[in-house]
Amino acid sequence: MKYNILTVCNEDYAPFIKLFVNSMFELIDISNVEKVFIFNTGLSQETINYLNSFPKVEIVKTDIYAGSSKIHDEGWKKNTYSKTKFLLETLEKTKSPTLMIDSDCIFVEDFEDLLNFEKDFSVCVRDRKGFSRYIGSFFAATNVENSIAFLKKWIENIEILQNTTDMKHCESPALVKTVDETDFQVLEIQEQIISAVFPDSSSKIIHLKSDYYAVTVEQRLNLKHAQPFVRRYL
Repeated sequence: MKYNILTVCNEDYAPFIKLFVNSMFELIDISNVEKVFIFNTGLSQETINYLNSFPKVEIVKTDIYAGSSKIHDEGWKKNTYSKTKFLLETLEKTKSPTLMIDSDCIFVEDFEDLLNFEKDFSVCVRDRKGFSRYIGSFFAATNVENSIAFLKKWIENIEILQNTTDMKHCESPALVKTVDETDFQVLEIQEQIISAVFPDSSSKIIHLKSDYYAVTVEQRLNLKHAQPFVRRYL
């Protein structure tokens, strides 16, 4: 089954998107990937030129310019809360299955075998105390029509949580809320496999997620498990 990959990035995250595309093209099989859509929320022309040197990559212009260098700052919120809207637009335009993956991810090995195109979509499930059940760092919209319906509700719930709560991060809680409120065929893929914060031998995608132990971009790039990729690609 052919599919697209989608992410969102600004210039503050330029090191991450370079790790993203380099690891993707070197370490996994992307023969079934038609397009890699990178939604531009403030990339420099130099970074755009770099990304355009990769086949299948398409930089998508947006009306958002959002710098972000710290966890949960305003730029982070603008980028994060735009992802679902960009995914919805892409599904409506291309009519093709599309995987939304955070730009601060590194591909380690093929993960396509984890996808089930008989399901409506796949979500990243985690079992960590104090965190929402799902995290929006990886979302595979495999059934286009049903994923469109789900995304509209997810976007609505993000806006509801933003307007009615003091949550610092609404995307993942809204994802949980939407799954619980709807009746779609959902495939759960474990965080340790598809979005690993502290990777092990089972991990196929590493997520250099911002957290208390690594707040800034620099701190995240300096994580021990990030260093081999930083030295290789940056």
